[in-house]
Amino acid sequence: MDPRREHVRRLLQADAYITDIHGKSTLPAQIIDISRMGVAFVSDQPMSTDQQFVLNFSFPGSAIRNEITLTVLHSAAIGSHGRFRNGARFIAISEACADRIFEYVTTAPAGA
Repeated sequence: MDPRREHVRRLLQADAYITDIHGKSTLPAQIIDISRMGVAFVSDQPMSTDQQFVLNFSFPGSAIRNEITLTVLHSAAIGSHGRFRNGARFIAISEACADRIFEYVTTAPAGA
């Protein structure tokens, strides 16, 4: 584990949607890792930092939708295809969703 990390993260590839806090615009995103306190995701547009958004996603193999309010802390271009890597910290999350994330990050991947 990276010693700079306060919380254990686990890689995750899941389609997601990011909606501005007012529900006016929704962007597709790809989650790349998640922890109990935050998430990293890739988007086709840079995200405004220090602003709140709503993340909506399902874990692979699950039909349960998770909805989390978060603040984007950083957004930086990656590669040469106009994609952006974003890091965000959770602000508001239901207890059930927090439990699902905790279970995901503390359970070994299948076949490990």
